[in-house]
Amino acid sequence: MARPRRYALALELTSHCNQRCSYCYNDWRGDNGRSVGAMPSAELLALLERALGEVEFDHITLTGGEPLARADFFAVMELLKRHQTDAFVISNGGLISDEIAAKLAGYSLRGIQVTLNSTRAEEHDAVVGGAHFEATIAGIRALRAHDVPVVGSIVVTRKNADQVGDILDLWRSLEVETVALSRFSPAGYAAAHVAELLPSRTDLVHALEAAELRGAAGMDLQVTLPMPPCMIDHADYPHVGFSSCPIGTEMQEFALGPRGELRSCTLHTAPLGDAKVQSLAELVSLPALAAYRDVTPEFCAPCPHRSECMGGCGAAAASVLGDPRGLDPIVAQHVDEAFA
Repeated sequence: MARPRRYALALELTSHCNQRCSYCYNDWRGDNGRSVGAMPSAELLALLERALGEVEFDHITLTGGEPLARADFFAVMELLKRHQTDAFVISNGGLISDEIAAKLAGYSLRGIQVTLNSTRAEEHDAVVGGAHFEATIAGIRALRAHDVPVVGSIVVTRKNADQVGDILDLWRSLEVETVALSRFSPAGYAAAHVAELLPSRTDLVHALEAAELRGAAGMDLQVTLPMPPCMIDHADYPHVGFSSCPIGTEMQEFALGPRGELRSCTLHTAPLGDAKVQSLAELVSLPALAAYRDVTPEFCAPCPHRSECMGGCGAAAASVLGDPRGLDPIVAQHVDEAFA
């Protein structure tokens, strides 16, 4: 029987992280993952081996927590190499030394995504929970010195939306031309910081205008979380790419958590099942995944874009408003006076 083909699996190698970002979507970030932990090395590698045998993934995203905090990170990379499966890594960059960058250069990597939130150390550090800016910059420089592909990231919040142009210029000075504009989505742990960080429409327009100028000058820029068209007309920014929620589509990236729980994506907290005891091939084929796109918020009923947009990020709606198919807080702040 042929293996089902799916786009990607985000493997959360560990719940531990050397940072505590206020925008983190990990539901367990409050105690830095102490209540969650991580699978022992042999168990993790066996589960990944079985996952790759049961489902054909285009690539595996290694994330966490901080994936490079695991001592067996390169054992995972070796397993992927043996299966001829590409990896994409999401890291804060602060643990990447010249030696680690040199080792990473020996693998087939789609890229390593690293986030910068400001051009100023004190402002970047204020949202990541400690003095990390200089270590992150050093990690990026080490990766570039060894020709490891780096994908920049900016989590666009109320605090830094007016700095997006300057941060993009910093990325370009670091020889990184591809940047994800990951607009803040208050899912998981980040829900506690929604009032502090959720950008308004005006904030997003300022950020996108700055991004459009850099995109027109040759940078490859993509908004990686839903930007509902009732808020932002995507056509106004022709040199910026926009994404919609991929759950239930051929572009879905499933999340395999530190305890073996499979979820619809990294932002959703509700498990689809336990991959340690259930078939991954069956879990990624559940009818509920296709049905996910059948429900949209009542507010969205008249909108011609509802089948693609679905009201924005359902994970944020679940974390903040208690309704997984409710209206994304990014929109709700402008149409719900009580929430605003």
